Amino acid sequence: MLTQNIYYQEERKYASDRFLVLVVLTLLAFVVSGQTNGALAEKSVLTGFVLLVLTLASIAHFYFISIRPNSFVSIRKNLLVFADLGVLTFLIITYGETGLFLLPLYILIVMRSGLSFGVSFFYSSLLFAGASWIALMLYSPYWKAHSDIIATFAMTTFLIPMFYLKFIIRVHEENKELTQTLNDVSYDANYDELTGVANRKQYKETMMEMIHNKEPFALLFIDLNKFKAINDTHGHHVGDEVLKEVARRLSENIDEDDFIARLGGDEFVIITKRKKVYMDKFLAKLERNVIGRHKVGSLIVPIELSIGVSFYPDDNHTAMMLGKYADEAMYMAKKDEERYHYFYHEITEKQHEEYGR
Repeated sequence: MLTQNIYYQEERKYASDRFLVLVVLTLLAFVVSGQTNGALAEKSVLTGFVLLVLTLASIAHFYFISIRPNSFVSIRKNLLVFADLGVLTFLIITYGETGLFLLPLYILIVMRSGLSFGVSFFYSSLLFAGASWIALMLYSPYWKAHSDIIATFAMTTFLIPMFYLKFIIRVHEENKELTQTLNDVSYDANYDELTGVANRKQYKETMMEMIHNKEPFALLFIDLNKFKAINDTHGHHVGDEVLKEVARRLSENIDEDDFIARLGGDEFVIITKRKKVYMDKFLAKLERNVIGRHKVGSLIVPIELSIGVSFYPDDNHTAMMLGKYADEAMYMAKKDEERYHYFYHEITEKQHEEYGR
């Protein structure tokens, strides 16, 4: 998950630190404009408004990465560096000779972007900085006349980060290793080791989230028929192969928006947002493509399913009762030799009493 990615956490920290710095600088610019007059006051007001726009853009950036962490990652990071270097260059041009004191910020931006975003962004920030120095000499009469100072700072901005390049690379290698470790831990905590589908923990979280969001869905409890006999007759290694094959067949016959998990043993669950009117067709597809035979080595073993279905919010509004109703419907399917699935709403009071557990 990207929320556990070290680079994403670094980007959020970079964004929050940058926002605080921009707020302080914006306030400082307006305070200076109020304490001075003449050309300096005008420049301070202009600086304040430019920084205010950058601050508002920083808020939008932080909001975007919070709701869309996986979107346009490389583009948004490069845009952030480009915006900072562009505004810095504009201010140096605006302040002319006084802009000399802002030149060291090139080094800070290049170093910080390299450490926070990655080695590739270190190189792109150097490229943007080079374009900024060219802009200074093209559009600023003062800095065009003092190109030797620009050249000195250009070499410094290039050489100091290059001196720390090995350190930057080592930091990012450690970040990659830590990210991989976090991803592995997250995967183990949320996915079934044998079949690769989600586990009970992720199933509970997914259903609770959908109920919280009030999204209508159908809950399918799926149990393999005569699975114990397969284990007892042929061994658990054959049973494991059957479970993996069932998980594969189920996964191949659901949509991207559907959710599948293994609850344990031979029990699976599917959560689908399909409307009731399409459920019969969907269940027929599952039965047609999942039920059958499977070859394990020289053995051919049968695969049969019993499916129980409950609906949110029609049958109930709680996860516990929806699971109970889907389980009861699945139990009915096991008892009926002519059907592989039952909907909870099909169960009459009489059937409850007859097949009650």
